[in-house]
Amino acid sequence: VGMLGAIELVQDKATRTRYPGDKAVGMICRGHCFNNGLIMRAVGDTMIIAPPLVISQAEVDELVEKARKCLDLTLRDLSV
Repeated sequence: VGMLGAIELVQDKATRTRYPGDKAVGMICRGHCFNNGLIMRAVGDTMIIAPPLVISQAEVDELVEKARKCLDLTLRDLSV
């Protein structure tokens, strides 16, 4: 029993257009996560996170802050 969350990384949220496979978007994001103290697993272009059920509100806030930063860094890398 545990908590599980996923974020699908797509080029266009409205149309759900995926990135080309050669971009390895999930691995780019995973690298940013590891570099910023957040463990997320890349499954293709979907990021998976499994925090403990006993996570506190402060820890949820920290998780969201780090995830947002990593997603922004990933988008920056893809925009270059």
